[in-house]
Amino acid sequence: MLPTAAIIALLALLICAIGEWLHLRRIGRIERLAFGDEGPQSWTRAAPYLRALAVALLAGGLWVLAHLESKAPEIDPDKEPSQHLLIALDVSPSMYLEDAGPKRIQRRGTRASDVLEALFQRLDMTRTRVSVVAFYTEAMPVVLESFDINVVRNVLNALPMEHAFPPGQTQLQMGVEEALTYAKPWPKNSATLVVVSDGDTVAGSLPRQLPISIADVLVVGVGDPYKGSPVAGRTSRQNKQALERLAVRLKGRYHDGNTKHLPSNIVRSLAMAVPSIQDQTFLRDLAVAATAIGGTIISLLPLCLARFGTRRRTTVIPA
Repeated sequence: MLPTAAIIALLALLICAIGEWLHLRRIGRIERLAFGDEGPQSWTRAAPYLRALAVALLAGGLWVLAHLESKAPEIDPDKEPSQHLLIALDVSPSMYLEDAGPKRIQRRGTRASDVLEALFQRLDMTRTRVSVVAFYTEAMPVVLESFDINVVRNVLNALPMEHAFPPGQTQLQMGVEEALTYAKPWPKNSATLVVVSDGDTVAGSLPRQLPISIADVLVVGVGDPYKGSPVAGRTSRQNKQALERLAVRLKGRYHDGNTKHLPSNIVRSLAMAVPSIQDQTFLRDLAVAATAIGGTIISLLPLCLARFGTRRRTTVIPA
């Protein structure tokens, strides 16, 4: 939205500058007739620049205010989405270990849901669909192109999905491969893949090439990467190195989400992200300020020119 507003403001500035230049050529010929032999005050030479700047601020501010959403638009389930959020979610028993969060007392799966909430707040569900592929010893899609984000939240927080798989070791690569397979039919650069896991997995292979639909890849690690916790007769901790290697192979980014939420710059850079509520509020305040400043300058400048634009004549009293 801001780039378009900037273009609108620049166009208004250009048109106004041309008009001011033509106006200056005309009034230059009658300057003494209009202002007397003393001429105008020196500050009036800044009036054309002030007027052009005010018009630019007013045009840009009004455009932003006209295009901000005043309420959430209605979602049409039958409308073809233009963006996809694809989540490959680790549901292995190790995700129930309580070594996550700032105090290391939160379940890894719960922490994963908290970290993903930053993405959910940036989704425009009128044009985005969310899919979840769960993996443990195998991989299977759980949610397919849903427009209801509450369904996705319920899957992340409440479903004990590990019981749907035979026991064994976690197959992280299999889950990623299943998610990429599902993303193949989607349009080019329309999907963001988010892999959430503790990295406690066995070795596996990945496709050599990502589907053209994948625009961004984000690998989020949960679990304490330094201190292990017992599970199923062994010790489990976040395998940070394995997740970093996975991010490199997928040409994406890794984020340790065990104690830190996703940085705003990472969330904003994703293809499916839209401005958050805080960003919308700041943008609205900025647009209101620009509109107020521009309107004030335009309305007060003629009055100031009429009242303070002419040099006062010095009256000579004869002796």
